[in-house]
Amino acid sequence: MSSALQGWHPGELALQLKLGFAGPMTYVWSMIEDELREQHQVFHTTRLPFIPLTTIDSDGRPWACMLAGAHGEPGFVTSPNVHALRIQAHTWDGDPLVENLSAWHNASQRDRFLVAGLGIELPTRRRNKFAGSLNPVKTTKTGEHEYDLYLDVNQALGNCPKYINVREFVPHPDTHPSVVHRVHHMDPGMRLPDEVVDFIHQSDQHFLATIYRAQAKDSLQFPSHAGMNHRGGLPGFVRVRPSDGRSIVIPDYSGNRFMQSLGNIESTPLAGLMFCSFTTGDILYITGSATTLLGEQSFEIMPRQPVVTVVDPTGFVFVRDALPVRQAPGSKVIPSPYSPPIKLLKEERTGEAFDSGLIKARISKVAIHTHDLATFWFDTAPGALKCRPGQAVALDFSELLGKPEYAHMAPLAPSSLNDDRVRTWTVSSAGVDENGRFAMTMREKQGGMVTGWLFSVIRKIDEKRPEVLDDMTPLAVDVGVVGVDGEFVLPEHDPKVLFIAGGIGVTPFMSMLSALSARGPSATGDVVLTLATREPLVMLKLVRASLTDIVPPGVRVHLDIFTNAKVPALAEHESAYGPGLSVTYHKGRVPREYWKDVSSEREVMICGPGGFADDAVDGLRAAGVPNNKILREGFAY
Repeated sequence: MSSALQGWHPGELALQLKLGFAGPMTYVWSMIEDELREQHQVFHTTRLPFIPLTTIDSDGRPWACMLAGAHGEPGFVTSPNVHALRIQAHTWDGDPLVENLSAWHNASQRDRFLVAGLGIELPTRRRNKFAGSLNPVKTTKTGEHEYDLYLDVNQALGNCPKYINVREFVPHPDTHPSVVHRVHHMDPGMRLPDEVVDFIHQSDQHFLATIYRAQAKDSLQFPSHAGMNHRGGLPGFVRVRPSDGRSIVIPDYSGNRFMQSLGNIESTPLAGLMFCSFTTGDILYITGSATTLLGEQSFEIMPRQPVVTVVDPTGFVFVRDALPVRQAPGSKVIPSPYSPPIKLLKEERTGEAFDSGLIKARISKVAIHTHDLATFWFDTAPGALKCRPGQAVALDFSELLGKPEYAHMAPLAPSSLNDDRVRTWTVSSAGVDENGRFAMTMREKQGGMVTGWLFSVIRKIDEKRPEVLDDMTPLAVDVGVVGVDGEFVLPEHDPKVLFIAGGIGVTPFMSMLSALSARGPSATGDVVLTLATREPLVMLKLVRASLTDIVPPGVRVHLDIFTNAKVPALAEHESAYGPGLSVTYHKGRVPREYWKDVSSEREVMICGPGGFADDAVDGLRAAGVPNNKILREGFAY
């Protein structure tokens, strides 16, 4: 067994140089072998219910195709020797393999026969890449959509498990593929259909097909080859630009630094994408031109993301109910711990963005509520920052904590690999006051780098010199303000609203109640705050603190607190603000029947953990509340 390569090809090397990886990667190309190891042969032939494969169409464009057995089970692949894979492939109308195979025998260029595949086992996060070419002599068509493919393999590489979201599979041979969209050559100004854009935004992974087409002077040392890889993240990590409705933006996360896929794009700016739903069996195939943007060019598209790939589609096919493999009923997706939070495109952001060093915020005061809950006050220059009640502010802690150093894997802190030290919290004060001060109430995240550091600092201060927490300004703890964002804001006039909060999800409503109270005697509003919490007295204290003055006569605020915690008698807590504020405690979770009466004719705003918010939405819909009356805030901390 020997290396398949004689070095990195010009595109790979160029990108490694741009990113500062060339030194450490100088000889790593030798890890790519020229044959399949025995364990890889066994893996491909016994473990996999499907294999994504890169093929090239008659226009020279790469497409990602899906190979599977007719019954959706492993065993449709054999390996006659260490240089070959034989695949008994079941396909369907719409899969690019069908048309690409029909034209292969008429191919005048050897590049047309290039293929690359990915053996990926999602339940175990194992993956192995291979590349080579189709053997046109030994490949035959055995049925209407059945093929006996013989692949000559000359590259093989085991890959790491990062960004693979775990799924359990079952066979689903009873499919009825239906082509919904088939556009092989898009007009330059054509937008992708809304359902295609939604499908992309709902996806948490895709398969990336690329090709390196060697120039004549390089072809002996660096022969042409295809590439296939996996990209994963949280649902919605791939974005479509709203301005043109077609450009697909893919953030590049920290990987093995080989830069094989992006290196191919650097030399041959083309890419194919395949998005799959393992619940419905729907598959979206896209091909187009591709460009990788670095640094400031990337930031202009997706702020704080140092590398992105932008694919401009030139063709796409969308097929329903095609995949003969499905996620096991009742099973849940286990997200990769390495996946960073989603970053939106610059044009998707509704607020204001700043260069990180332009506006500084200094921690001026801290109030500790519990061991993992505290309110931090920040001071900025007066007039430098504006924030509406309910909006969030993003802060950059990189000057305090330092930029992350490269690590291939980090099993004890997987989220650290792509951590830019920027965190976003909802402002819990009424906004930014005339002196430039605002407050954020935050909970320490277990294992979190930023909140872990913040809480360790304030605990030490509280232990040694607690009076310092009342005036932290002399300590000069400064962070950069990255931006203000969010449309989850207090209605402008006479709000009749139902606020629904789960735990720390109460913070935007603290901001809104504070702002409503500050409108003065002429303010009007009818607010019900439904709060589910394990800390009822702590949360009630925070809500009370938000109502800094007597509730205006025209404003009524009622709190329904749902908890399993023991609480004192209600009478001790309901008289502080007179008739404008009332509190009712309820034992246990929010029952489904609760929503019917409380939501009547109200705008509904929800902020809380995913499961809690999902249950609330389901209950509201069952009570007849239309979707356009429900506004839900993303929940992360």
